[in-house]
Amino acid sequence: TLYEATHSIDYLDMVFNEALRLFPIVPITIRQCTDDIVLKGIQFKKNVAVLIPIYNIQHDPDIWPDPETFDPERFSPENKVNHHACAFLTFGSGPRNCLGMRLAYLEAKMALIEVIRKYKILLAPKTKVPLKPAFGALLRVEGGVHVKFESRE
Repeated sequence: TLYEATHSIDYLDMVFNEALRLFPIVPITIRQCTDDIVLKGIQFKKNVAVLIPIYNIQHDPDIWPDPETFDPERFSPENKVNHHACAFLTFGSGPRNCLGMRLAYLEAKMALIEVIRKYKILLAPKTKVPLKPAFGALLRVEGGVHVKFESRE
């Protein structure tokens, strides 16, 4: 079934995660400190709001070598175990991570499998490469991403 296929295509997971690393849907998040804490010499007081720059973390060359290159192998089973738990924050981390994460992965993969089975997806000339992020409440691409669909039949 299509549902079973979404769980058996490891490379699709790797591609999906790498795309979300490069272009996380939400570029920043905010968390509130529950206790006073000092991290790397910086003191954070209880109840202070802390901005977490998801986009910047996921593009940090100290965390992700050659961070602007699309490389799904970063998320292969053997490479994934080397990631810090907070290096990939597209859906958050810990007890406050996204409740809809599994559903989002499932729906996106099911849709992608169906489209790829029927069509070749090609970049349209109108798309400006390299893609440039446009920051806002949600991350988008400057000028959009324009594609063409060619039937596989």
